[in-house]
This record gives sequence, C-alpha cells and structure tokens, in this order.
Amino acid sequence: MRVLKFGGSSLADFDCLRQVQNLVLTQSGEEALIVLSAPGGMTDQLVELVTLAEQGNAYESQWQALEERANDLRQQVEKLYGASTYWPDFKALADKLAGVRLLRHCPAQVQAFIISFGERVSCALMQTMLGSAQASYLDATHCISTSGGYLDAEVDLKASKSRFALAMREKPNKYYIMPGFTGCDQQGALTTLGRNGSDYSAAVAAACLGAEVCQIWTDVDGVYNADPRFISKATKVDWLSYKEAMELSYFGAKVLHPKTILPCAKAGVPCEIKNTHNPDVPGSVISNERRGDEQVKALSSLDELAMLTVSGPGMKGKVGMASRVFNALAQDNVSIVLITQSSCEFSISFCVHEADLTLALTALEQAFELESQAGLIEPVQVQRDLAIVTLVGDNMKAHKGLAAKFFASLAQAQVNIVAIAQDSTESAISAVVDGSLCNDAVKVCHENFFTHVPSIDVFLLGVGLVGQELIKQLQKQQQWLQKRNIKLNLYGVANSRQLYLNADGVPFDSWHGELEQQQAGFALDKLEAFVKANHLINPVIVDCSSSQQLADQYCDFLNAGFHVVAANKKANTGSYAYYQALNNTAQQKQRKFLYETNVGAGLPVLDNLQLLFGAGDELLSFNGVLSGSLSYMFGALEDGLSLSEATAKAKANGFTEPDPRDDLSGTDVARKLLIIARESGLALELSDIEVESVVSEAFAPGTSVDEFMTKLPELDNDFAQRVQAAAEQGKVLRYVGSIDNGHCRVGIEAVDKSNALYDIRDGENALAILSQYYQPRPFVIRGYGAGAEVTSAGVFADILKTLSR
Repeated sequence: MRVLKFGGSSLADFDCLRQVQNLVLTQSGEEALIVLSAPGGMTDQLVELVTLAEQGNAYESQWQALEERANDLRQQVEKLYGASTYWPDFKALADKLAGVRLLRHCPAQVQAFIISFGERVSCALMQTMLGSAQASYLDATHCISTSGGYLDAEVDLKASKSRFALAMREKPNKYYIMPGFTGCDQQGALTTLGRNGSDYSAAVAAACLGAEVCQIWTDVDGVYNADPRFISKATKVDWLSYKEAMELSYFGAKVLHPKTILPCAKAGVPCEIKNTHNPDVPGSVISNERRGDEQVKALSSLDELAMLTVSGPGMKGKVGMASRVFNALAQDNVSIVLITQSSCEFSISFCVHEADLTLALTALEQAFELESQAGLIEPVQVQRDLAIVTLVGDNMKAHKGLAAKFFASLAQAQVNIVAIAQDSTESAISAVVDGSLCNDAVKVCHENFFTHVPSIDVFLLGVGLVGQELIKQLQKQQQWLQKRNIKLNLYGVANSRQLYLNADGVPFDSWHGELEQQQAGFALDKLEAFVKANHLINPVIVDCSSSQQLADQYCDFLNAGFHVVAANKKANTGSYAYYQALNNTAQQKQRKFLYETNVGAGLPVLDNLQLLFGAGDELLSFNGVLSGSLSYMFGALEDGLSLSEATAKAKANGFTEPDPRDDLSGTDVARKLLIIARESGLALELSDIEVESVVSEAFAPGTSVDEFMTKLPELDNDFAQRVQAAAEQGKVLRYVGSIDNGHCRVGIEAVDKSNALYDIRDGENALAILSQYYQPRPFVIRGYGAGAEVTSAGVFADILKTLSR
C-alpha cells in the first residue's frame, strides 16, 4: 500500500487533474490511497464566504464564482469520463452560509463543514476520472478519529487505525480516494486538522496502514536547504531524517509541517516530497535511513514573531514560576515557538506568533496580577517584529565551530542577536533576530554554509579615467572571479551630477548611456534604500573621484553599513581628528576602510606599512619618490630636457593632471607623505608638512593652463643650473618626500648612486623605509605609481579585501 497526497496547486484546473490521474496510474503501484486537498484557491474562496456571511454582507458574486468554478471542472471531467456517481451537496453548503449570515455568527462546527467542502469536490472529480470500478471513495469522517475541537483537531492514531481497516474491508478496491484536512470527533461530528491538514491526513493514513511510502505531491521538487523564494541558489536536499525534517518544518519550512512528520516517524514510514509538475525529478526523502555526512543540512526562518520577557525579583529561586507562565499561555491555546532563560533565574523569555501577542499578554497579566501589584513581577517586556533563523543538521554535533561560524555570519550581515537556543541533541541552532533583517541573515548564512560563493556589491562614485578603467577591469575579471567562487556585482555608478542604480547589475557595455539619462545625483539615502530593498549583504562604496564633499561623508557611509574603498585622498588628509574618526567608525561598525591607492597607486605600500607596524615595528626614517608624474618629469630633466619641455612632454603623455600646477605644487606628494606619517603613528596635520614646490604659487598667478605653459620657459635656466650642479657632484635631482625624527618634508633633493631613489624615474615610485626591523639598509618598495590602469588595479585589490573569508 502506498499513500499519495496531492495539494491544491496539483489540482488547480482540469489539466492539473489529468496530470494527477496519470501519476496515480503510473506511480501508485498495486494498491494506493489517494488523499486530496481542495482545488488550488478554493479553500480561500470558502473562507471569504464565511467571513462575508458572518459580517452580514452580500456574497452572491463570490458564491457564483465558487459554484461556476466547481461546475466547470465537473463538466470538463464528465465530458471525457462520463457522469459523476457522487457530487458534494452544494445546497447544504448554501443553507449553512445563509444561516451564518442570518445569525452573523459561524459556530466552529459549521465553519469546519464549510471550509473543508473543497476537498470533497476534488474527490468527486478524481473518482470519476479513475472510475468507480477501480476507485472507492473513503469518507475521512469514517476513518480519522480526532479530539480537541473542530478547527485544529488532534488525531487519535490507535482509534484511527481500526477505523481505516474497517472502512477498507467494506470497500475493497485498487484505489481509495479520501479527502484530506478532515476527520471526526467521538460524537461523529466533522472536524478539520488545521494548517497543512491534508498532509497530516496522508501521514496519519500511512501510519495507520503501515504504508510502503507516503508521497506528498506539491509544486516544488522537494525540500530545499533554504527558502527558494528568497535564496535563488537554494538547492534540493535529497534526504533528511525525521528529526531534521521536524526541526525545519517547526522553524518555517513551508513545504513541511511537524504534524505531517510525526505519524510517519512513529510508524517508520518514509515520507517523500515530489513535484506534480516535474515528476521525473527525484524528490526529498524523509526516513530513518542515514545518508550523507553534511555538517549542516538546511537553513530555515520563521518571521512575524514577538518576544515576551517575564522578569522580577519574584522569579528568582521561586519553584513553579516557569510552569505558571506556560500554563497561563496553554489555557488560551497560545503556541510558544522558542524559550530562553537567564542563568540567574531573574527572567524568562519566549517567542510567540505576532497574531497571538495580545492573547498572550492578557493571559500573563491575569496570571500574575497579585505579584505585579506587590512589585515581585515587572511589566511584561515585549519586542515585536522578530524572526528566528535556524541551522539544522543531525551531524552538526560532530563538528566543532559551527555555532561560532553561524554567529559570525549574523555579524557579517550586521544583524544583532536577540536570543539564542539550541536543542540538547545539537541538531538545531536558532537565533532570534530583527525581522526586517531576516532575509539578510539567511542570505549570508546560506552563502557561508552552502554556496561558499561570497558576494561583493559595488557602488562606484567617480567615472573619470580611473573609474572607467575600473569598470573595464571588473568586466574583464568576471571569469577569474567565478573560478575563485566570488560574485562581484556592480549595482551603481555615479558622476558629479547623476546616479544610476540597477538591481540586475549595471551593464558593463552600456553604463555610460544609462548614466547620462538619469535625472538625479548621488545621495546616501538612495543607496541605503537600494541595499535594503535588494537585501545586499556586502555593499561597498568605491570613491574614484577627487571630491571633498564625498570624502566628508565617509563616516556616514561606514555608519550606514558600507565598506569604503577610496582612491580619493581627501579624507585621509583632512584633519587628524577626522582621520581618527574614520578608522574608529570602521572598527566599531565592523566595516572596512581601504585606501591602498592613496599612496603609490597600485604598489602595496600601506599594506606593508600596516603589517610592519602591526607586528611592533617602528619607523626611524622614510624617503620616497611618491609622484609618478614628477618621477617622469625629473627623469626627463636628467636626459637634458628643460623644465618646460619636460612638463609639456609629461602632460602630453597623460602623466600630469590637466593643470600641471597641481603636480608641480607638491601638494599631492605632501598628502601622500601625510598618510604615511599618520600610518606610522604621527599625529600631524597637512599644514605640518614642509613643502618646497617645483614651481612657486607666486609664479604666473591667475593665468590659464595655456598661459602658464607659455610662461614656464622663464624658469628653465634656473632649473638647468640646478640639474648641472647636481650632475657635477655625481647626483641627480628627485622630488622626494621624507620623514626624519617626526619632521616631514617634500621637495627637490640631489641624490647620489648610493641612494635607493637614484634610479627612480620614468613614472616609477619608490619608498625606502628605515625601521627597527629594517636597518641599516632600508626596506624598499619600487614600481610604477602612476596611470589609471595601475591605480584601478589597486582599487580592485582593495575591493576584494572586503570579503569576510
């Protein structure tokens, strides 16, 4: 004997009914019990009719829609399979609804009859399609014995077992068709079995009949390791134990319900979840057979919860207080989802469904009225809009560190934990979290425990040369990232006037045109709303602009949960107080503030400095060529070009800023030196840096770039003399940033061949670091430090560092 249950989505229309008929004929074996739900949506129609009738409102149009739908299905079935031998009594249904509207009250017994009517419609249709000669109708009220009310009854398995045996002896056949969701009490009155009642009916039948298998046919391929509606990469779980299945269903897995699993578990009947619309795909099997060694089997979540906390001095050391709390709730049929208690016994907290919150509060206030008046019990504390995220797996107890990884994942998602619970068998770990962050929590946990493909969600501010080159690199490196199980998404780009966001990802090839069509510019609240709406868990703002306004917002970015990657040097070279605030905020918010390209473009300068100083090293002195443009220009001077010629050549080759005075002033080098000084522990301001400009600000003030370039040859003779004087001493001129005894200076220096900076030219950068660990010979970092390509490569490397590995 096999039990096959088909849900409402499997019975929604005539084509679905024919699919079910085919499955019964091909999947049922020699003998089968077919348990049917109402056609999809019909129970909702019936519930709406009850609600309207109770309110005394007109429901004729709703009634007509119900009756026409049922009759249309009947006509399609009878057209192919002949007249029905049985059809539910719609007149009795109409009479009961009329009585409800007259009284404006629906007794539970009447409501049970009305809302279970759809199951009888399905059975009548399927019996006609299979033929009464080989399919007998079993009335569930003759088979399933219940207690505990009309609308959420509990099944008496022992009594039901004998009833099933008797009913099937009276109607021997190959197929038996039974409506799900219903049973009867000891007085013979029809009862319903609550949510997922048809699944429960099938499990009860399988247990009573000692079935070979209980198949639950639905609209999904099986049980997934997370809710596929929210987690696109959720995958099917091939096998679960009864314990795992019950934990998952209890904490929110919609395809299962604890009531369904328990009868099968007691009788040792395997339960299989399969897809009616994709029957060839193997489903998920729930049984005692052990398969696989996965540490974590699945992840579930349950939302719309509230947590109540009962506390006060009267709780401590008082025997029976917990019992009184739970008895008060039990008397009003309030279901408790999770319990946690403080070790000092001062308080006890538990979660209930939001729908039961008012009832629970009233029950507790009444139960502890005297203690409350005496000050022994404090007012019940309530936290609303909560959710529970749960990891499930029988093998979790055999592996260390899973709880730590779970909590670290929640921290990565910026989710605070309200409460924690773990069962004694260690097969489930639950955390109560803010309901609005539940999907974020599930997404990170699924990523860390199952897909192992971490994501980086990038928003690029500034699409000049470096920004455009970065977009090209992001596109080029997609295959490289995929091979390393990294998903990098570009969700937004912005220039100084416009912001373009795309939930499907910014197209690498057409982003420029899309950006130009936008009407509004960048605003942090727009990014925050976008991140929240799309449940992004690793958002990164990348600033490739030179905007002071953006640099001033970095703390706001970090506080909003974004990592910040900055090619822009303005933030790190602002006030020392702001520099400290940035690093403190990043630490407090557990976000990363990364700015490797602030010094040396793509060279690993700051990384190495931070590693050295983190290991206890101390800076003794520093010398470096920190400007690729000035490195190029001073190399050209060495080759015999004049200052004006060297500047023009550097400008033409794209080494300088559009206005070469930005390079020649030395301010950019001073900013870089200030960052190095601050990284080494010096609390300096930009004004503390001694700056010798290549060209004084007093030269050609107020002129345009072209006018400046025209006047620049006036300085050629003086520079030629300095170059010649250095050469006569076997030296060359370099524009150097130095730190010595806490004093910082940038300016022109003549260096000889023994100096590490002697050969640095043609756009190269070099940094010579003399420290406690590296002396008397300095630690030298050398390489090209200018150009959009190397700078964007450094930015790309910083972006990858935002991953929480």
